[in-house]
This record gives sequence, structure tokens and C-alpha cells, in this order.
Amino acid sequence: MFQCWTKKEVLNFLLCFAVFFVLVLATQLPGFLSPLYWAMFSVFAAFVAAGPLTCVMDRKRGFGSTAAIPLLWFLVYRCMGELGMPLMWVWIIALIVAGEILRKYIGYEKLQSIRVCVPLMSLVPMGNIAPLYLAKDAFLQRAAAEMGAGYVAGLDKYGTFGMFVLVLVLSLALATVSERISEKILKINQK
Repeated sequence: MFQCWTKKEVLNFLLCFAVFFVLVLATQLPGFLSPLYWAMFSVFAAFVAAGPLTCVMDRKRGFGSTAAIPLLWFLVYRCMGELGMPLMWVWIIALIVAGEILRKYIGYEKLQSIRVCVPLMSLVPMGNIAPLYLAKDAFLQRAAAEMGAGYVAGLDKYGTFGMFVLVLVLSLALATVSERISEKILKINQK
């Protein structure tokens, strides 16, 4: 079941995590400039997250490789005081658990397990914004404490079910494209 990681695997993981963390953070920072961008940042986050996720899932095929980066990202963000709403936690933890179960079910050695789980795990950063679509009133109350009324009104305008579906579909699509590009770069062979 669980296999210990070698020092080289740990270093590779830490490098992939650092790249994941920096790229996801870089997609979030412009969110304060526009409510539309913040409502859709997870599309860009999913695209940049897929590469490091693909690398880790390919390099270490076994239990934990699917959840490692998203779980560490979640823990670091919590320590930074982010992800303050329980719905954010539920979103992230549900995706992590689903990803691990799917990967085990499909088979750790099969490329298809990477192709299915990377787009799913790329949705983890969307946990930051999921309450805008799924618990809008509570999210907007918290946003009002940090941002101006005009920005909150913009979030209210974009926090619709239709926008949620659009963001979800675009995130999955771009994460899939990014995963395929990463396969080529990493020269992952069909197994």
C-alpha cells in the first residue's frame, strides 16, 4: 500500500510543490483587480496546477501521490490564515479523497489514472472561490469585510450557477490540455 519515498523522490516532490504553490498563487494575485477575474481565477489555476501534479503522479505511482500536493497546499494555506470557510475545506478534502479513490480504482501504473486524476486535483485551488457559487451570501459577507462595496457587487453579479458551471468546465478542459502537454514534456509512456 504505502511506499516510503526516497530522498530523490522527496526533493522532486518539494520542487513540484514549490512550482505548484507559486503558479497557483500567481493566478490568484490579480484577483483583487477585478471581480470577474477572481470569479474565474481557478480556470488559470487549473491550467498551471496540472503540470506539477502530473510530474508527481508519474514519478511516484502509489498511494498518496495523488493527494500529496493538494493536501500540502491546503495545509500551507490554512497556516497562512486562508480558506476560512468550512465549505472550502469540504470542497478540497472531497476532491483529495475522490482523487485517491479513483487513482487506486483505475490503477496506479496506468496512464489513464493520471489523465483522470490530474484534472480533478487541479480543481483543488477552486476551493478558494467555490463558496461564491455554493454559499454566496456567506461568501459575500466575508468579502464585504475585506473589499469595497463595488468589488463585492461585482462578485455578486458573477456568483451565479451558470458561471459556476462555466468555470468548472473550463477548468477541467484546460487542466486536461495542460496534463497532455505535461505528458509530452515528461515523456510519459502509456502503461
